[in-house]
Amino acid sequence: MICPACASTHFQSTRIEGGLPAEQCEACRGVLVDLERYRAWRKTMPAVALAAATAEASVTDGAVRLCPRTGRIMARLKVDNHHPLRLDYSAAAQAIWLDAGEWDTLMSLDFHGQLDEIASDRWQASVQEAASRERIEQAMQARFGDDFAELARMRAWLDGRPNRGEMLAFLGALKD
Repeated sequence: MICPACASTHFQSTRIEGGLPAEQCEACRGVLVDLERYRAWRKTMPAVALAAATAEASVTDGAVRLCPRTGRIMARLKVDNHHPLRLDYSAAAQAIWLDAGEWDTLMSLDFHGQLDEIASDRWQASVQEAASRERIEQAMQARFGDDFAELARMRAWLDGRPNRGEMLAFLGALKD
């Protein structure tokens, strides 16, 4: 295997926090987590204390990474819309590459038990939808300025009304 982060070929079997089996690069300390082994581990997942990350997750330049098992390009997966963490995923090998510190970050965010879900199309679509909603809201904030907070409050109030459509029609009607 060739490390996708540093190109080292020296790997060792290890168990990361909580006893999850993985293959670790001896040079950069990144790990390859096989999702089949992860699923088996998750069924018996011990209670792992969710403390703040003990190591800072490494920051990558976004360069394309190759799967150490297949040599194919790995997909970059966003964990959520509010955190910059991205995981490298090989669909062909059913494995996720975690740079040094990324497992600790996943644990501190309470996502360590959801690697399968993070790798799913549904999860990634929801992250993209949340990012899109946030961009639209920022654009509306810029457009309406100080009035945006009041508009957002009114929208939330209208959403809870059974006759919302009629109320919107009334607001949009021309005043005589």
